[in-house]
Amino acid sequence: MGSNLYAIGLSGLQSSRARIDTTGQNTSNVDTAGYSRQKTSTIAEANGTVRIKDTARIVDKFVNEQVRNDVSAHAYYDTYHSIMSTSDQLLGEKSVSLNAYLSKTFKAIQDANNDPTSSSLRDIAFSNIKDLVQHYHTLSHLVGEQKTIADKRLSTSVAELNNITGQIAQLNGDILKEETRSTSPANELRDRQEELAKKLSGYLHIKVDYSKTGVMTVHLANGQPLVMDKTPTKLKVEEDPKNPQNKKLYIDFGKYQVGVNNENLGGSIGALVDYSADFAVKSDRLLGQSAISIADKMNQQNKLGLDGDGNFGQDLFRIGRISFHAGQHNIGNASDLAVRVTSGKSAEITTDTYELSKTDNNRFLIKAYDEHGHLRKHVSEINTSTMKPDDKGYYQVPGLGFDIRLGDISKYSINDVYNFSPTEGAATGLSLQANSGEDLALRAPIGVQTNPNNMSDAKLTLTSVTNTHPDRSAFKSSDELYQNAPHSIVFTGDHSFEVRDGRGNALAKVDGMTNFKDLLTQAGLAKEAGFDLSLKGSPKAGDEFDLGPQFTGAADDYNGLKLVSLQDKPLIGGKTSLSESFADLVASVGSKTASLETNKDSSDVVMNQSIARRDSVSGVSLDEEAVNLLKYQQAYSASAQVITAARSTFDTLLAAMR
Repeated sequence: MGSNLYAIGLSGLQSSRARIDTTGQNTSNVDTAGYSRQKTSTIAEANGTVRIKDTARIVDKFVNEQVRNDVSAHAYYDTYHSIMSTSDQLLGEKSVSLNAYLSKTFKAIQDANNDPTSSSLRDIAFSNIKDLVQHYHTLSHLVGEQKTIADKRLSTSVAELNNITGQIAQLNGDILKEETRSTSPANELRDRQEELAKKLSGYLHIKVDYSKTGVMTVHLANGQPLVMDKTPTKLKVEEDPKNPQNKKLYIDFGKYQVGVNNENLGGSIGALVDYSADFAVKSDRLLGQSAISIADKMNQQNKLGLDGDGNFGQDLFRIGRISFHAGQHNIGNASDLAVRVTSGKSAEITTDTYELSKTDNNRFLIKAYDEHGHLRKHVSEINTSTMKPDDKGYYQVPGLGFDIRLGDISKYSINDVYNFSPTEGAATGLSLQANSGEDLALRAPIGVQTNPNNMSDAKLTLTSVTNTHPDRSAFKSSDELYQNAPHSIVFTGDHSFEVRDGRGNALAKVDGMTNFKDLLTQAGLAKEAGFDLSLKGSPKAGDEFDLGPQFTGAADDYNGLKLVSLQDKPLIGGKTSLSESFADLVASVGSKTASLETNKDSSDVVMNQSIARRDSVSGVSLDEEAVNLLKYQQAYSASAQVITAARSTFDTLLAAMR
């Protein structure tokens, strides 16, 4: 009886001592990050003693998982908002607004229109055009700087993530070792591992599981592994082969690597990847699209007029070279491959990435991908056996706005791929080709002289100029008309006229006119001539009008007004003006920044609530531990009293036997 009582008291002492130790450990770690409150459990034995079962962490896996998810969401919005707000401040600054430079440029051209003979006004207009080009460079540089910062942060974050996964894998080995040697779980190591997993979730959205042996495994949300048992994988960041401006993540398994889907990555790494694709690359290409559009349209319009020296206008701008990126598995060497914007087709240019691949001996397939790498529905084809290149070897690709020079097709191998984006870096590549304000072609290439003997007050005016190319229009390379081109319009009746050439021969006759608009179109000569005219007023038989470049005065601003009108024309994709396009970009950045700020604030609240829930389950409460400590102290004292009672009983029994 005494021995049993003694055993009961001793087991009680041991149990209470273990619980006091656990309580003391909990109290000591009240401020330790990631520490989970521990609890010592006991089991009652048949002989009345108590046996210590184990000391376990008090955790709720579902709550911990929610904490990781919420940490990941907050890190995503916080990082995205941080870098996006900087971009918003830069683009929203009035001093860097593209629209201000566009307005100044077109106003300066309009001022030159007011006096086309003024060299000083022309020089001011030229200076503003030069500043506009430089500002495209400045904006592109600003966007590029932000992308460089994001890319550097991405590389740093990936390195930090790999360090954490390495630590988690190392702890798996340590936990297995410690728990193999002891019957108690490695609580402190598991706490440290849980804290690392929480930290890891700040970089990416992850899923944590435990294997049969109890070690932690970590996967991305899509199931790709980051930590398997005691082996971590390596996350790598490289250029996206389909879109080299973007960064793509890969999981390196040593002997091979697998690409990671960039969508919904979460965490700070997901934010940096999305920023690069959604803002940096997109903004650079939108600026490039704007630069290509204004250059192409102003070049085209300038060629339709006469410059300050009386010559046909030439290109004002030069569009930079479009670079392409060869696939890493290519076998051939297409050194002659080149891409250029189709003259006059800039409205067809998009911000997409294009992939050119050789499918058989004579066919090349062109696929279009958006900024996220998603395949567009439309594809095009170049068939060298049926299509003919121009004199410089370029094939025009209908509907895409660019030409491709393939060169020697024998240098391509089947399935070789080449990626390019016409708008990539186009803002930086924009340059001036004009040398002075005299290169602005403000005058019309053709004028009208009214015969002083006309019977009516009707006036013939130039309504359109569509072509001045000497091989495809009425204009020679000098400021003259070909002899067989329209040189005069003579009304043979009140509702009929003839178009005559330089020798007075009739090129076309029109009878029964119902209106006096676009006379050369009515005569079927407008496309061939490259210009058209309309009559204001009612003509009389015998009225005659002579046509020719010599009838335009030095102060004429017909083509200059056409240049100025481009400011409000839908040049971008045939839908949006230059100023509207930039305003849309600034507005979208501002809207995105505001949305991110809202999401950042709300995700912060949600994250803190999750952490509070975790702390309510696993955190240390000093009040609760104080109550426990008092209880276990009293239990310890009571167990000591049991031992004292057992000893007293035993002594009494011995005395009775004497």
